[in-house]
Formats: sequence, C-alpha cells, structure tokens
Amino acid sequence: MTPHTPTELAIATGARLTHVRSAWQAGRAAEVPIGRTWDVARVTRTIGTAVLHRLRARGTPLGLVLEVPLRATAEFLVPAGCSASWPPLTGTRCVASGVMRWPSPGANLRTGVRAACGRRWIVQPNAADVLTTDGDELCEAIAATLTRLARAWLADRRTEEVGRGPVRRVS
Repeated sequence: MTPHTPTELAIATGARLTHVRSAWQAGRAAEVPIGRTWDVARVTRTIGTAVLHRLRARGTPLGLVLEVPLRATAEFLVPAGCSASWPPLTGTRCVASGVMRWPSPGANLRTGVRAACGRRWIVQPNAADVLTTDGDELCEAIAATLTRLARAWLADRRTEEVGRGPVRRVS
C-alpha cells in the first residue's frame, strides 16, 4: 500500500505515529528517518530558489521540498540511493542517513506558518506531484544554475575591471 497522507508518509519511513502527532500538535517538526524511503539533497537557499524556478518552468514533477532557514538551505527529497552517486556540486550535499525534521502540512509557504524550528514546506506532502524529485533532473538543474551564477559573477567582475582602467604596477 502506498502512503497518501503526510502522517502515513512519515510513518512509512519508520517514524512513530505518537511522536509525529505530538510534535505536530505542539507546533514542532517531527523527526523522520532518511535513507529508508528516500535520501535528502540539501542545497543553499540561493541555489534552491533558482532550481525550483528552473524545474517548474520545465514542468518537472516536484517531490517534497522543505525550507530550512537555520541552515539557509532547501531540502529536496530524492529517491533512496541517490546520495551514492551524487556529484560534488558546490553548495549541495546529498545524505542517506540520519533524520530530517518534518513540520506539519499546515506549515508551508502558502500559509506563511512555520514550525517552531522555522522549517516550512515549499512543496508540501498533500500538494506534491510525486514523493521525490528525480535525482538526475535535480542534479542537472543545479549544474545549470551554478553555471548561470558563475557567468553572472564573471560578468560583474569584468564590468568592474572596465571601469578601473589598466592595471598599473607600483614599485
């Protein structure tokens, strides 16, 4: 049976129902295991925002995505095993063990509500097209975003150098 509700999704990973319910009722995020049902790709906020726009523009089905303000990151759920082949992309990390903190479904970008730890859903469990974002699609979007950001940075540097004139050596 495929879990359908946010609570069922959390329980399917090995989280305890009583812990999930008590955390959500208190406005806290519940601890949900990583690696059994999915891995988690963590990206910086800057990269994450651009990647979300890129994936949405392409029509890529988005899995669950969390905003994590204390780390200034976004967390994308990706298929289990994805971390084993994750490349060393700047500003990213893919993990296959540990726990992640899941806020209640009501703590999301649309409502403006956050869990006590500050987390909220960007793509929430009851609104996601799929459970996980395709790892290859996410990786490609991150690489394209990093390339775009690097080009913008280089263009800024070139503009600054043009305004300074030739570099002179001072002895």
